[in-house]
Amino acid sequence: MGITLTNGNEFRLDLLAEIRRADILTVRALSMLGEMTVSMARSRSAEDSWIDRTGNLRSSVGYIVLRDGEIVSASDFGQVKQGSDGSKAGRQFAEEIARDIHSDYALVVVAGMNYASYVEAIESKDVLAGPELFARKNLPGMLKKLERQIVRG
Repeated sequence: MGITLTNGNEFRLDLLAEIRRADILTVRALSMLGEMTVSMARSRSAEDSWIDRTGNLRSSVGYIVLRDGEIVSASDFGQVKQGSDGSKAGRQFAEEIARDIHSDYALVVVAGMNYASYVEAIESKDVLAGPELFARKNLPGMLKKLERQIVRG
């Protein structure tokens, strides 16, 4: 017994609509994880993270979501205190990293100030280590939820 496709164009349109829906849900899920991760990194007190003198380091924390190497979503890299340099550095660093990523989808979370690794390694302050663990822990559950949303249609 065979199946005959009577309207190939309609089938293609339906298939494209489902691909678009899956893409939107995927970008939304990665953006939500990015928002939660950035919020966690930015909202901690000096006791939990680092002393925020200028606001540059906190302002440089943000995320981008990539699809096929193109930025499709990003945090606002909002300025904290007088941290306009941090906002700019964070966005530039995220875009620089994006140039080397060509996978289907990617979430990139950055702390764009050049001293972020120093604060984390030498001063033993949590800049992105804790938020990264949070993201890694929550990603599998988010992917399962995404899969259910896509299948449900």
